[in-house]
Parts: sequence; C-alpha cells; structure tokens
Amino acid sequence: MRAQDPDGFLAHEPTAKKIKRGVLVSLGPHHEWSADGHDKLTAIGFPIWGVRDKWSGRWLGLWVIPNNRFRFAIAYLYLKLIAELEGVFCTIH
Repeated sequence: MRAQDPDGFLAHEPTAKKIKRGVLVSLGPHHEWSADGHDKLTAIGFPIWGVRDKWSGRWLGLWVIPNNRFRFAIAYLYLKLIAELEGVFCTIH
C-alpha cells in the first residue's frame, strides 16, 4: 500500500486520526436504553441479544436466543423487559 498510495498509507496509520468521543447524556435511569445483538458466537450456536441502560451502564438483560435478528423474538424480549421492570413503553424523546 505504501508504494501504490502513500497518502492512503498515512491515512490508515493507527495514530493518524483520533476518535472524538462525546459525553453520554441521559436524563436518568431507564430514560434511554441501548440494545443490540452480538454475532461472534453465532457460528457455534450462541447468538446473544442484550439491553443496557445508558445512564447507569447497567445490563438490564442478556439472552442467548436462536436468532438475534428475528424481529419477533427481539420484540418479545424488549416488551418482556419493560413488563418485568414495571415500566411503560414510550417513544417520546
């Protein structure tokens, strides 16, 4: 790469650019959650899906499910978590 495109080589150098990270802002516990699937263990039969609270960083749930991309399974786990925490689904930001 250095011989073909010297500028591209310098752009990919690990210290060439710093990743700017912002501050996470949340109004309080359970105000905003982050949810995502983890596919690294899918090849051996363990797709994982989890939900984390943005304010506290606490894991609210981690599940091993047959397919972490199946929307009905994800919806079920999400709504089940809301019911367990005696919360109310709200989409207003």
